Amino acid sequence: MRHVLFQDPGPASAGPPVPVWVDAATPTPGPEQVLIEVHAAGLNRADLLQRDADYRPPAGESAVPGLECAGRIVALGSGVTDLRIGDRVCALLGSGGYATHVVAPQAQVLAVPDKWSMTEAAALPEALATAWWNLRMLGGLRPGDRVLVHAANSGVGTMAVRLARALGASVAGTVRTAALAERVRVLGADPVVVSTAADAERTLREQAPEGFDIVLDLVGAAVAGLTLTGLRTGGRWLCVGVLSGDEVALSLRAVIRRRLVLTGGSIRSLPATEKAAILADLRRSGPWTAPDGIRPVLAATYPATGVTTALEHLERGGLLGKIVLDFPR
Repeated sequence: MRHVLFQDPGPASAGPPVPVWVDAATPTPGPEQVLIEVHAAGLNRADLLQRDADYRPPAGESAVPGLECAGRIVALGSGVTDLRIGDRVCALLGSGGYATHVVAPQAQVLAVPDKWSMTEAAALPEALATAWWNLRMLGGLRPGDRVLVHAANSGVGTMAVRLARALGASVAGTVRTAALAERVRVLGADPVVVSTAADAERTLREQAPEGFDIVLDLVGAAVAGLTLTGLRTGGRWLCVGVLSGDEVALSLRAVIRRRLVLTGGSIRSLPATEKAAILADLRRSGPWTAPDGIRPVLAATYPATGVTTALEHLERGGLLGKIVLDFPR
């Protein structure tokens, strides 16, 4: 097999570590694991943070980047049930997705829906698990709730917009540019506020005066004012990302008076048992039985050999949806 590792570019370059394809032994699946021949792999901001040593893989995970993939099962470990060699699957991973083969726990695998491409399926697991865990399991989203999604154009953001709507909520969003606002509106978010505008908080109050039951925050400090402006009494602030900073001035009196709830969490850092519980809950009570309504939004695809260019595109930002690597067959 072959996989990607980040390597120092050498003394002649002041740039970050670069992704390099290297040969490795093909892994063998252990008990309740499957070996997947990877056809496509999704990119995530966590990959860039791992490259820059700001987000190390959890204990026990490999240094190979990649939190999700799609492909066909080519080997089964002992104790695997309901999965067969040749099955089309996508998988939620702790690491290892940038590879021709990867081992995944059977509990973190989903069947690829009929008529979906492997490229679409590779963009699903991380975004879907993050959105479901936060909106449904932590946030207790119910039909009729109003949800605000920050960075609604991102991979998780676009999935959250579609998932919340599939669960019967009405959805608004924030984006950084006016050019992205209309594209997110087409996905079903309304209103969509440009978070970088000087009058963003006033605009949000005017366009959504009733406030929000849930704010899914994929940004951090830069949108804290919008979050506090938007939350209605008893609202839930679900913090998933801090790309814009992690320090916020917060009045605890306001939290008490308005009965606000603040939660935070990262899917990657969860124990395998909790990841399995999220996917089990999704299979049991989510919209997975009719998944076309939560089809991932693809921003771009690159051949696996173009991983450097793909990561540069991800780093530039301004995307609508996910970037995926396609592997030759």
